[in-house]
Amino acid sequence: MLIFHTKSERSRGFTLIELLVVIAIIAILIALLLPAVQQAREAARRSTCKNSMKQIGLAMHNYHDTHSIFPPATVNPGCQHGNLLVSPDTISNNVKNITAHLLILPYLDQANLYNQLNFSQPMGLSAHADVTPPSATAAASNMAALKRQRLSIYVCPSDPADSPGTNSSTTTHYYTVDYQRTSYGVIARAWEDNSKNRELFWGHANNARNLRSAFGTNGSARMRDITDGTTNTIFMSETSMEKYSSNYGPYWGAWTNTFWLNMSYGINKPYNSTTSLPFAWTPGSKHEGGCHVLLADGGVRFVSENTNEPTLLNLVSIADGNVIGEW
Repeated sequence: MLIFHTKSERSRGFTLIELLVVIAIIAILIALLLPAVQQAREAARRSTCKNSMKQIGLAMHNYHDTHSIFPPATVNPGCQHGNLLVSPDTISNNVKNITAHLLILPYLDQANLYNQLNFSQPMGLSAHADVTPPSATAAASNMAALKRQRLSIYVCPSDPADSPGTNSSTTTHYYTVDYQRTSYGVIARAWEDNSKNRELFWGHANNARNLRSAFGTNGSARMRDITDGTTNTIFMSETSMEKYSSNYGPYWGAWTNTFWLNMSYGINKPYNSTTSLPFAWTPGSKHEGGCHVLLADGGVRFVSENTNEPTLLNLVSIADGNVIGEW
């Protein structure tokens, strides 16, 4: 028997209006879901960043357990911000530019890289009117080992400026080629004198002791020195790797300009024509509203960019005796 279908019984497709409605609904759903996805991704990146700082803190404490002292921020840097660092331990013909980041490599599962480095030779070149620059030959092997060497432990995944940089200001500062920047730098309270080095020294016995941070030039603190309390003392802070000059770090592989982070500038200093230098030295991050800091007890906290300056400065000093409230 033959069966005939009427026109009304045939399968019916979507009309143009119906298709547009479906597309609009999908677009709305995407618009609603995309921010949530982005927030979830940023939360994951922020968690990774926090965990990296915790591992760095653990490495610092393991170094202290081995050597009974925390690693110096730098060994024989030669100069800081264009100023000669005059210290009995920083002589003009013995520039090394060694960083704390290098000294803790064995405690970050980077013993192989650490063993490639010759710590009796400079990690980069340096020049200053009163400093004898290391020879290119002396620095060559270390520079070859550190060139384009990226360690994820030293990088915040939220920072898009994760690329090698070249510091070529050889007349007054330092010289590195294709070294990786780090998101995590050692903290100084402020530049307290014209030579910008007063509280950075641990090599000197009588140098602004109450203003010192934990890490200094050619020396650093022991646990017993941190009398303000380990939960109220900042060791390190995040800093943006997005600098306005290729000469600015911090580079973890060699002491260079902007290695110290200056807490007196506050957190997340905005960049403009009048804040270019503070921006280069400021603690901060690509996380919204503040940045992570590593505390002396190995803990990591997120600090608001709106935290007042006196509190921040007191948190950096390890023995100023000031009372710190909630922060």
